[in-house]
Amino acid sequence: MNQWQFPGSRWWKFDFHTHTPASEDFLKGCDQQEKDKVTPEFWLRKFMEKEIDCVAVTDHNSGEWIDELKAKLKELEQEKPAWRHPLHLFPGVEISAAGGVHILAIFDPEKGGSDIDRLLGAVGYPATSKGGSYKETKKSVAEVIDVIAERGGIAIPAHADKDKGLFESSSLRQALENKNIYAVELCDENYEKPQQYTDRKMQWTEVRGSDTHNFWSKNFGEFTWIKMDNPSIEGLKLALIDGALSVKRRIMDISPNRHAEYLIEEITVKDAKHMGLEGDGELKCQFNPFLNVIIGGRGSGKSTLLEFMRLALQREKEVLDFPKSDILKSESKKYFTVGADGLLLETSHLSLVYRKGETRYRLSWSAPPAPPSLEVEEETGWEAMDGDIRSLFPARIYSQKQIFALAQEPDALLDVIDEHSSVKYAESKRDYIDRKNGYKRLGQTGKELKAKIAEEAKYSGLLKDVSRQIDEIGKSGHKTVLQNYRQRHRQQSIMDDLETQWKRMTARLSEAREEIGPSPLEEQPFSQHGDMLQAIVATNKEWEEIDRQLGALIEKSQNIVSNWRSTKDNAEWMKALQDDIATYAQLHAQLQQQGVDPEKHPQLLQQQTEYEKKLEQIDKHAESLEKVEQDKKQTLMAIKQGRDQLTEKRRSFLTSILKGNSSVAIKLKHLGQGWEGIEASIRKILHCEDRFDRDFEELKGAYENQDKNIAIQSLKERLLNIHDGADGHVRDQRFANHIKQLTQDSISELMCWFPQDALEIYAIAAKDEKQNIQQGSPGQKTAALLAFILSYGEEPLLLDQPEDDLDNELIYGLIVEHLRKNKNKRQIIVVTHNANIVVNGDAEMVLPLTVKSGQSFISAPAGIQNRNTREKICDILEGGKQAFEQRYKRIHLEN
Repeated sequence: MNQWQFPGSRWWKFDFHTHTPASEDFLKGCDQQEKDKVTPEFWLRKFMEKEIDCVAVTDHNSGEWIDELKAKLKELEQEKPAWRHPLHLFPGVEISAAGGVHILAIFDPEKGGSDIDRLLGAVGYPATSKGGSYKETKKSVAEVIDVIAERGGIAIPAHADKDKGLFESSSLRQALENKNIYAVELCDENYEKPQQYTDRKMQWTEVRGSDTHNFWSKNFGEFTWIKMDNPSIEGLKLALIDGALSVKRRIMDISPNRHAEYLIEEITVKDAKHMGLEGDGELKCQFNPFLNVIIGGRGSGKSTLLEFMRLALQREKEVLDFPKSDILKSESKKYFTVGADGLLLETSHLSLVYRKGETRYRLSWSAPPAPPSLEVEEETGWEAMDGDIRSLFPARIYSQKQIFALAQEPDALLDVIDEHSSVKYAESKRDYIDRKNGYKRLGQTGKELKAKIAEEAKYSGLLKDVSRQIDEIGKSGHKTVLQNYRQRHRQQSIMDDLETQWKRMTARLSEAREEIGPSPLEEQPFSQHGDMLQAIVATNKEWEEIDRQLGALIEKSQNIVSNWRSTKDNAEWMKALQDDIATYAQLHAQLQQQGVDPEKHPQLLQQQTEYEKKLEQIDKHAESLEKVEQDKKQTLMAIKQGRDQLTEKRRSFLTSILKGNSSVAIKLKHLGQGWEGIEASIRKILHCEDRFDRDFEELKGAYENQDKNIAIQSLKERLLNIHDGADGHVRDQRFANHIKQLTQDSISELMCWFPQDALEIYAIAAKDEKQNIQQGSPGQKTAALLAFILSYGEEPLLLDQPEDDLDNELIYGLIVEHLRKNKNKRQIIVVTHNANIVVNGDAEMVLPLTVKSGQSFISAPAGIQNRNTREKICDILEGGKQAFEQRYKRIHLEN
C-alpha cells in the first residue's frame, strides 16, 4: 500500500543550497563526459534518489537553469517513473554581495528564472558575469538583503562560518542591524560565533545545505528538516522565524514524520441533524497523525463531531455508564439519540477510517436497527471482517464534562489505568475469575460433603439400635434355638422335596405302562402264512412280559413310598423336630415382649454391616472436607495475592508515568475503597440492594472502626456466621433470614470479594505543595486530571475543550507543554476555543467549523502555516492574532 500522504503540516527535507551547470564551478575538476551526463532530468533524479523534498536552486549569480528544471519536473509528475519522488523546487540564487559575502536568495516555487534576473539587476550584479562568483554587486550585504525581502524572497547568509561567509566578514555589524535576516547557513554546528553576534543575543535560525557542486561529494544529500503545511515561501518564512519548533538542522536516524501506529485518518458524517444533510453533501474531516485542533464558534458542532467519533468507535458507554454523573449522561445522550431528542436521524451514517500502521480499517455506524460494521482495506477494495471494534481500535476520548466528572469521582480513573498494557488487568481479571470459580466449586463440594457428614448422627443411632437388637438376640440363646429350628426346617424341606419326587416317579411308571402295554392281534389276515403269524404272536408275548414287569415295579415303588412314610413318622428325628419347634415358639414369644423380632436377625446383621460402611464413608467425607477447606484457604490466599499484585502493578504504572511530573501526584490506597462503594458491592452480592438499612449501618460502624485488612475479614466472617446461624445479632430478623437463604454461590462470591483500590489525586502547587483535588477549585481539579491524562498512552487521544476552568497560565504551562511533548508519541485531536492551544501548541492540522443555514461545514482545513487557516483562527478565536504575533514576533501576518 502507498505511504499515507496525510494532510496538514509535516516535516520536509529541505536542501537550501544547490548548484547546476549554470554555475561556472559546477563539476569543477570533472571531465567533459561527466559534465555531459548532467541534464535537467539527471539533476532532478539525483535529488529524488536522496528523497529530498524541497530544493532551493541557488546558482552563482544566475537563474538560468530554473525554468528548465521546472519544466522537466512537470513532465516527470505526469510520466511518474518508478524512481520519481515528489520534489518541490524553490527558485533562488547565490548572490556575491559587496565585500565578497555570499547571500542566498530563495523565492516561492511559483517564481521563475526571469524573477532571478530582475533581482540580479536590482542589486547591480554585472549581467555579463552570470554563473561566476568572482564579481560582486554594487550594493552592500544589508542592501542586498533588503532588496530580496522587498521582492518577497528570503535572504540567508550562505556558509556564514566559511570563506566568503558573513561571520568571517566586516559586513557582519551592519547585517546584525537588519530585520530581514531570519536564518543563516552554518556548515559547522560547533562553530564559535563572533562575539558581537552573541553579545546581541541574536538567534538566527541555523540551516544547512549541501552546496552541491557535484553529486559525488560527501556533502551531497545534506538537508534541513523544515516544518510546513505545503511547501511555499510563506511556510518557509514562518518556519525560519519560528526556529527550533519548525526547524531541525541535525540529520536524525528517525524521521520527525514518524508517527504513532494507531491513528484516526478521517470521519465522514452523512445525514445528521446539523451535519452532512443530503443536498449539502457529506461532512468529511481528515486528520493529521500529530496534533489536530477543531475550532468554531458556539453551536458550530465542535463537540458533536468528537462525540460522533466516540459513537463510531463504540465508546458511548464510557459516558453513559459513568458512575454518579447524571448531568454527563443526560448531556451525552443527545449525541447518540436518533429522533427529535437527539442529533441523529433515521438516515444518519457515520464512517470512520482507522489506521494500524499501513493497514486501513473502516468503522461504520448507521441508525438502528442497522448494526455497526467493520471493514479492512485490501488490494481489491474494502472487505468485511469480524471483530470487537472497541477492543481492536483503541482510543481515549474525554469531554470537558467527563474530565470534570472524573475529578469528582477520581476512583473512576482506575478503569483508565487498568487499560494500560503494563497493568495486565485483563490477565489479573481472568486469574481472579478462574480462582473464584474454583472456590465456588470447592464451596459446592464442601456443602455436599457437609450434608453427607451431617447424617453421621442418624447412622450412628441406627447402628446402635441394630446392634442392641442383635445383642439381645445373642444374649437370649435364641441363636442356637434358631439355628436348630432352621436346620430342622431345612432337613424337613429336603425330605419333603424327595418324597414329592418319589411320588412323581411312581406316577411316571404308571404312565409308561399305559404307553407300552401289549397290542391286540388280528390273526385271520395271516391264515395263509403260519410262519409270520407264529413270529408275531411270539413277539407280542415278549411285550406282555414287559408289561407284567412294569406292574411289579409300580407296586414296588408304591411300597417304597409307603415304607418311607412309616419310617419317617416313627423316627427320633421327628420327635426332635417337634421339640425344636416348640422351643422356638416359646422363645419367640419372649423376645417379642422385649421389642425384638427374632425373624429379622439376618436382616439386622445385614443392616449392621450397611450402617458400619456408611459411617466409614462419612469418615472419608470428613477427611475430604478437611482437604476441601484447606484448598479453599489456599485459593482465597491466591486471590488475595493476585489482588495485591494488581495494586502493585497499578502503583508501578502510576510511578512510571508521573515521574518528574510537576503538575500532579496520585496516591493509590490498597483496598482503600470507601464504605459507600463497599456497601454497594456487598448489597449486590447479597441480593438486597434496597433493604436492611439499619443492619448495614451497623456493619458500616464495625468496618470503619477497624484496620482495613482486619475489617474486610471481620465483615466476611460476620455475614458468614449469620448465614450459618452462628451469629444471631442483627437489627432486623428478616436480614438474618435473608442471609440464611442465600445460595452457596452467593456465599462464595462474598468470600472472594475484596474492596477496590482508591485514588487520591493531588495538584502540585508552588514550592511542591500538594493539595488534594477534592478540596481544590474546579480549575485545579481539571488541571490535575489533564496532567494525568496527557502523561501517557500511544492510542489516539480526543479532548473536548480541556481548557475550560483553567486560567491562561495553566493553559500554556500545562496543556500546551504536554501537547507539544506527547503529539509525536500519539495522535491528539482537541476541540478548543483557545488560541494558545492552537498556535503555541503548534497544531499540525486546524479544522475550522462554520455554520451556514443551520449546517456545519469545515472551512480551510490546513496547518497554521496556511494563510487562510490563520485568518480563520484569528476570526474565530479570541486572542488569535495576539497568539500568532507572540509566536512569530518578526512577521506582519496581515501581509
